[in-house]
Amino acid sequence: MKKIYSTLLLSLLVFSCSNEQLGTAIVKDNDEYSLNAKELLKSYVNNDFDLWDELFSVDCEVRFNNIVLDKKTTMEGLKQDHILFESIKVSDDYSHTNYFKNGEIWTNHWFTLTYTGSRTKETTIARGHTDFKWENGKAVIFQVYYDPTFQIKEAAAMSQMKE
Repeated sequence: MKKIYSTLLLSLLVFSCSNEQLGTAIVKDNDEYSLNAKELLKSYVNNDFDLWDELFSVDCEVRFNNIVLDKKTTMEGLKQDHILFESIKVSDDYSHTNYFKNGEIWTNHWFTLTYTGSRTKETTIARGHTDFKWENGKAVIFQVYYDPTFQIKEAAAMSQMKE
């Protein structure tokens, strides 16, 4: 019995020493990537997409609520928001970047946007979350999560106006 415990303890010790934790990361909230996420949001609010062109790779994969889009389609949608909404404001803006042991760099970004519809004049407060995967200083994956119901409603109201 003592031999079994000794073998078990030795196995556990060897396993725990050789089990490299790839999930560990250094987290920073005032680094270039975290600040870039905030600047991208600010430029979206200001209807200026030069920084988006600069920081997004040509073939950046965008996942909007898990629907995969390309960079061009995403940029067109973001610009459309400034037709649908007469006012867009940001608050509760926080980001941090995870520098993983395996070399991957991901920025997580949380924020609240307040929209006022151009047609309905309704104000909507939408909490959002984005993730950026960075390679060579460019976003190669951009994940966006929020409820777009208010945008659909405003677009429907605007299309009725055109009829």
